[in-house]
Amino acid sequence: MTTITNFWIDKSPEVTPEGLPVPGRMECFMVGHCIFFMINFLNVCYLILFEEFTFQRLRKNILLQFGFVACFVQLFSCITSVHRYNIGDEYGIFNKAGVVIGIVAFTPLNFTDLYLIFQPKKNVTAIRLGMCFWVIAALANGYYSMVNWEESTTKPFQMLVGLSTLSHIVGLIVFRKYLKDGTVSIDDSIASKDVMLRMLMVLIILDCLCLFGATLGKPIISYPGTGLTFTVMVIAMSFIGRMDFMTAEGLGSSAMVGTERQPLKSAV
Repeated sequence: MTTITNFWIDKSPEVTPEGLPVPGRMECFMVGHCIFFMINFLNVCYLILFEEFTFQRLRKNILLQFGFVACFVQLFSCITSVHRYNIGDEYGIFNKAGVVIGIVAFTPLNFTDLYLIFQPKKNVTAIRLGMCFWVIAALANGYYSMVNWEESTTKPFQMLVGLSTLSHIVGLIVFRKYLKDGTVSIDDSIASKDVMLRMLMVLIILDCLCLFGATLGKPIISYPGTGLTFTVMVIAMSFIGRMDFMTAEGLGSSAMVGTERQPLKSAV
């Protein structure tokens, strides 16, 4: 029986002791990125077909809007990754493009964490400063990656991905605490408080597992795991973005200019 792809191959070493490419390594990376692409493709389809077309909630939910931009942009990063492994050019121009596009994709997703942590306290200044931090971090990461490409390749970007996942975990933990102690409340038409607390715990655990999976050095685990972190935030924002503190009245001066939002009264 011939094995087409060794799914459990490691990211490194890249070559055998004889100096030849490790058999099956490129194929395993490509499969991992294909799964990453499909996860975000499904995220985008869900947001367009259900959150916007069916329920018409996307236009009213700033958190889901950030999530949509992130998932949509990440699709193109995944495409560049699939292509470079398909042609056997791991660190070429398509890798650089994928890094830049990936940095752009993670930035709006990181913005959602700021709303989870600071919006319940009406700390608009912290949200704006946090956005500035993530934009500066993205620019610095992209610049450093390109200037030091020969030495570091994707390592700075991988560090940014890990930091972003950690930020999601912190944001969800803090928000769950707010919900538990009554700082924020959720309407029963969205979900009961107990259900929401359990769901947030599940999402936190999933993000932790994704972060742990990235440390294993297995492409078939790390890249789908990274895609799952996008899904985790989409699920969380589809509920949290409809809560009172994220409506137009709740956002107040921190609402996006020109974005019209109304409190959602109907159940899913």
